Amino acid sequence: MARIGAAESGGGTGTDSMGYWLRLPAARTGEALRFWAERFVDAPLDPAALAAAKAGALARLAELKAEPDAVYEAAVAKRLFGKYPWRRDPAGSEAAIAAATPESLARLRDAYLVPGNAAVFVGGDVDPEETRRAVEALFGGWKRADEASRPALPAHPRPGVPRPTWIVYPDASLPEGLAMVEARYRGPDLQSDPQGSYAADLWTALVADPEGRFKKAVAKEVPKLYGRDSISAYYLSQRDGGALSVSAYFSVDPALSSVDRARQFKERVRGFEMTAMRTEPAYFSAADYEAARRRLSDARALSLETADGFLESLAFWWASASADYFLGYPEALAKTGPREVGAFIDAYVMRNLEVVALRMSPADYEREKKSFAGAGFEVVTAANAFWWQR
Repeated sequence: MARIGAAESGGGTGTDSMGYWLRLPAARTGEALRFWAERFVDAPLDPAALAAAKAGALARLAELKAEPDAVYEAAVAKRLFGKYPWRRDPAGSEAAIAAATPESLARLRDAYLVPGNAAVFVGGDVDPEETRRAVEALFGGWKRADEASRPALPAHPRPGVPRPTWIVYPDASLPEGLAMVEARYRGPDLQSDPQGSYAADLWTALVADPEGRFKKAVAKEVPKLYGRDSISAYYLSQRDGGALSVSAYFSVDPALSSVDRARQFKERVRGFEMTAMRTEPAYFSAADYEAARRRLSDARALSLETADGFLESLAFWWASASADYFLGYPEALAKTGPREVGAFIDAYVMRNLEVVALRMSPADYEREKKSFAGAGFEVVTAANAFWWQR
């Protein structure tokens, strides 16, 4: 990499894809393409390198068990995607990493690291046709694979949980007196419901307005929240495993049960506001919809202003949906309105079930420990959060 002038590099494995990149002078694009071709076209698997990689991966798993965000996310995913939780975990399990062999990795390589399942992205001050010719010359001998070697996976079920599920995580990274509550649902999957994904995006932009009805109502009706800015909603766009989340931070008060606060939050969000969004045509105005579309369009335009941002976005959507999804997004968003948002709320909230999670300091948890046990909350720890732990 130093020889070809690479100033930066990165990459790794995510839930939908794996990918790697280099940043270097445009004049050395051909050398960069050769660098990647040598590593992916009939890539060798050295046993010594594999042993070192396994040691590194196991060390990373140990680190994850010490990272509060990783523990929390693993615990929620373990429940929300309980039938196939390993498909939401790029890190894998200790047993799977320890059992990896050159032969098992060769089977994965020959099924997934192949032309029909890969793309090369090049951006910057380059000549497109010259670059295309270089790619064809360097990658043209890449062995193809039988599509049957990549089995079709059944969809994660929805609802993701058979009943409303409640968990509490005593989190040492949170200061005493501060807690977070979240309701998370299975959301639209890009491969099966792209229309639902547009509506989910638009809905998150609608409820993001700090002066809008949603945040005002939740902040007013759920006591001791940290104001409207502490309330957030997001939709995780994924090819296989979309998720929808609404969360807020609140002040822990000995006079107010955190169990009751979690219940109040869920009931206000789902039972009142989401129901009102579905039944009251005037909950969001035409101006609200226009402003939400503009916020989404502006954010997209900003992300695409640099070659880095454009390639990152294109690569993500190519792997998670398709290049057509990425290129057609503005037009599809313009056609999404109240009817589509209403259908999204029906399918993914009103006819869905959630995982409700609380994060709070261990000291605050200890003071309310008995009430959590009595209310059926499951306690999350680093020893039981990951899907491969009992």
